[in-house]
Amino acid sequence: MGFLTHAISVLIAVIAIAFTVFVNYPPPPESPILYQWRTSGKYYEFNGYDIFYKDEFGKGNELINATILCLHGFPTSSFDFYKVWPHLKKTFKRVIAVDFLGLGFSSKPRYHHYSVFEQSDLVENFLKHLGIREVHVWSHDYGDTVAQELIARQNEGKEKITLKSVSMMNGGIFPGIYRPFLVQKLLRFPIIGTILGKLANYYMFSTNIISVFGEETCPTVAELYDMWAIIRYNDGYRISGEILYYMDERHMNEDRWVGALKETKIKIHFIYGALDPINPESFVDFYKKIIPNPIIDVLRNCGHYPHLELPDIVFNLYQKFIRNHILS
Repeated sequence: MGFLTHAISVLIAVIAIAFTVFVNYPPPPESPILYQWRTSGKYYEFNGYDIFYKDEFGKGNELINATILCLHGFPTSSFDFYKVWPHLKKTFKRVIAVDFLGLGFSSKPRYHHYSVFEQSDLVENFLKHLGIREVHVWSHDYGDTVAQELIARQNEGKEKITLKSVSMMNGGIFPGIYRPFLVQKLLRFPIIGTILGKLANYYMFSTNIISVFGEETCPTVAELYDMWAIIRYNDGYRISGEILYYMDERHMNEDRWVGALKETKIKIHFIYGALDPINPESFVDFYKKIIPNPIIDVLRNCGHYPHLELPDIVFNLYQKFIRNHILS
């Protein structure tokens, strides 16, 4: 009995040491391109928190006086737009991207009640800070839901900014057909989610993130390490469950946010990667049925991250939308 007790004590000690080493394992170093992205960005204060953003002036052409705002998804950051950023700078006069609170290089407070409504306030406050009143929005995933709330506010005449157009990519804008992964659901549970958050690591992350990409458009190892480095920044991986509250909000506010897309006078565009497991292909028919005069482009060989997987093609689709439906 004494041997068994001793063995169990040793095992517990080994597990405790392994756990301590595991959760304190340093994040990967930034690649040169990620380092350049971060160091060329700026910060502004929102409700006492530091919010990272990129703000650059482009050459402009047909949209010489227009500004575009890029809204990223979960669990990544504005860096997702880096491959289309040069294209945007050639098209728009001003190109802006912001990291939501709790994500990217922005502050990541723990025990914070993260909400789509707060992130929408952040966007409005951010644009006011820059002195911008009108924007074209290009969003992805979580950013799509924030865009829906901004559209709802504009429909109600309560907006602080004017959306000139909105183009979305692979967001769960219809909660009824959205299929989150099991790990996302588990992260929402108080105790289990806390443990899973602390146990999160590059290998778990890379396995899950690769599964939402197309088979032929998977990210490189270097790109995966950059994504993970951003998530590890300020221990962001530990608050994933708190940010995922947006999945609950989508259901609670389904009438408001889906209704916003149905009622708006703003031109809405959707670029859909058909190999996305969390937004199954039934999404296309549902979108066409729900949205009046739908404008949607479907990429058959693309997954959840169109702007990372097929950046040139995706930008051309976006530019076609602007030319055909905004400038015409």
